[in-house]
Amino acid sequence: MHTPVNRNDSNSTFLIRNFSESDFPALGALYNQAAEGRRVVFWWVGEQENWRNVYCAFDGDVMIAKGQVETFSVVPDHADLSAKHRIFFNIKTLPGHVNDAALFNDMYDVLHARALELKAELPTSHGTIFGFGNFAEEAENTAHFAQRPEFFLLKKQYRMCRDLSNFNESTLPQPELPAGFEWKTFDALSAEQAADYLALDLEIWPETPIGAERLNEIVARDQWRMLQIFAENRPVASLMYWISDNETGEIEEVLVREPYRRRGLASALLARALHEIHAKSCEDAELDVEAMNENALSVYKSAGFEIETEEHRYATEL
Repeated sequence: MHTPVNRNDSNSTFLIRNFSESDFPALGALYNQAAEGRRVVFWWVGEQENWRNVYCAFDGDVMIAKGQVETFSVVPDHADLSAKHRIFFNIKTLPGHVNDAALFNDMYDVLHARALELKAELPTSHGTIFGFGNFAEEAENTAHFAQRPEFFLLKKQYRMCRDLSNFNESTLPQPELPAGFEWKTFDALSAEQAADYLALDLEIWPETPIGAERLNEIVARDQWRMLQIFAENRPVASLMYWISDNETGEIEEVLVREPYRRRGLASALLARALHEIHAKSCEDAELDVEAMNENALSVYKSAGFEIETEEHRYATEL
């Protein structure tokens, strides 16, 4: 969109257009002001091929807002029909424009139009939702859309951290599995093993499966490892981790099959992962947890994790 947009609340105009190479200095200025003194969910623009999904609003030479849209997950054709593809957007403004309804509305319209184009490229077997996420403290930004009747609370996501500087056997003993269960570990996945994992993931999270592309991305990360607990010759619980910047263990995809829950398997997975991450001289371990409230975080808190950030995600049908 390259046409100037007349603002509804003043005599000035702003221009919304796609991001370009020359915009990096203005983007840096926007980020520095938007993030000064607080946490914000601010997406980076990515490589040039992604800039068609990035839109900037300019008032003269000043970037007053940046909006972005991205396809987050694509549901496999064979997934439950209740599952939906997910396209997300992110809008950030200068602090002086955080209550600028005209700016937010016009940015949203541009991103929504681009999202419809992205939706047209997705399989028609499932519907699509259009969502956004902000940290809990970004209340003003969130309110622009959360108050719209078409948006609903999708989930809350908690970033949790476990300090490993005082980690020892007394703070978290080595895990012991109940009778009938055994460990299996993987430092790489064959095509068959990857397919088996994708089937397990789809069973646990039919609405938000990880998908082959995302799985391959995680497996390729530094010092990736999968821990699984088997019973009756099949995996019943699983966890992955990898090492970020040689100092943080990133834990992903903690899952337990329904019939095997409340038997301590998730706690055992976390304990073993923390011991292995600590053995790699990491300073801490982090993970993301999706839940509707903090009560669901008890298994992670019992392993010593503490909430670092809280993100609220909303969505609407696209």
